[in-house]
Amino acid sequence: MRTRSKSVGVDLDGVVADIVTQLVRFSRSKYDLRLMPSEFRSENIETCTPIRAHQLRTLFREPSFFQSMRTVQGARQLLAQLGEAGYKVHVVTDRFWYPEIHDDTREWLSNRMIRVASVVFAAKTEKQAVARNLGLEWFIEDQRSNANLLSEVCRVLLIDKPYNQGALEPNVLRVKSLKKAVGMLADDYTHEEGAVRENRLRRMANAS
Repeated sequence: MRTRSKSVGVDLDGVVADIVTQLVRFSRSKYDLRLMPSEFRSENIETCTPIRAHQLRTLFREPSFFQSMRTVQGARQLLAQLGEAGYKVHVVTDRFWYPEIHDDTREWLSNRMIRVASVVFAAKTEKQAVARNLGLEWFIEDQRSNANLLSEVCRVLLIDKPYNQGALEPNVLRVKSLKKAVGMLADDYTHEEGAVRENRLRRMANAS
């Protein structure tokens, strides 16, 4: 029996960092827009909320937007739980908005005591190659388009969000939360193979 990879990729914004809450806060303070999280029903935010594309670009190019972003509740403890279960956790994020954003991102993780094996900055079209190069078996995502692309390389757990509804590739499982995703990975099922393992994973993903 082959040894399974114990490496998992984790997206940052929307999985570990609470970008929706930050968008609500900054849209109100800068543009006096009263956005509601329930309005975010597409990956293309400007198509489902009153905020415009140029306003989004302005927000994303403001360092304080990313520097002050809150974590998703329990994210630090949950990623630590993956480490305790033997996983190497690699953050893979598409952040290229201003020159210092990579340093700011590493500092943000350090200040929140989120310990990971590596932080990789990759555009959407590069995430597949990163997953392959890192030998990832799993990836935790919040964007459906990314999840479907990554599914050609590894298994993907897609955190259920209003903006990621739609058809999924067979290698993608929709889960309720980051807590659910971590619970599935931390559970010891490595002795199971084939259909038995697949059925168990799908039962866990569908459980409330």
